[in-house]
Amino acid sequence: MASSINASTTTGLVSTADLSGILNLQSNGVTQATISSSGFSANIPTPTVTTYTSGSGTYTTPTGAKFLTIQMSGGGGGGGGGGTLGSGGNAGSGGTTTFGTSLLSCTGGDGGFGCSYYGGGQGRGGTISSPATGYVLSGGTGGAAVYAASSYVPGGNGGNNPFGGAGGIGPANAGGYSAAANTGSGGGGAGSPFSLYSGAGGGAGGYINAIIASPSATYSYAVGAAGTAGTGVTVAGSAGGAGIIIVTAYF
Repeated sequence: MASSINASTTTGLVSTADLSGILNLQSNGVTQATISSSGFSANIPTPTVTTYTSGSGTYTTPTGAKFLTIQMSGGGGGGGGGGTLGSGGNAGSGGTTTFGTSLLSCTGGDGGFGCSYYGGGQGRGGTISSPATGYVLSGGTGGAAVYAASSYVPGGNGGNNPFGGAGGIGPANAGGYSAAANTGSGGGGAGSPFSLYSGAGGGAGGYINAIIASPSATYSYAVGAAGTAGTGVTVAGSAGGAGIIIVTAYF
């Protein structure tokens, strides 16, 4: 005999007797298979998370996914080297991270100048195109290089984005600290030798947090590489952090 379930018209609550009926559904011949076939399922699929930390390829949307969320960053710029003014040591810029064809794009941060008194590498932004929606944040700019007569000076710090992990400044006459892996933040600039110029910090790559409703079957992707350190000078700079893509599929 099937149990009836009646909510109180006064309180909207289910009574103890009704709860007992719910718990005894299976003994009355109502199984999970019966419930599922009527349009209700007690099993809610766990979101599927896919992370890309390098290279390029194709993302395949899991069967049954209702929408996707994407967090991503471009590569961070490297930190500049330290030495004699004008002797080089400029760092490489980070690579651009993309998801989909002309859909989501995060530009890599600029590399820091070496052996100079210029500002740090510029942090960069990105773009979101329809049908994706969301927001873009520009990465932070790296710290400037410095010169001080008759002394040692530290390098510039790397720029941050929401993933954090920027490279720290290089102490006097020593290389800067690299950004944390796959954060897209900038590398630290080198500290200067005695009475010379330090290196500027690298800028952070752009950051995107987006959602794609009714996703397509596949999307191309590419992860921006880390900006290289400024080298070929008295003291080398440090590398930026490579970009990243985190795709979460919801069912």
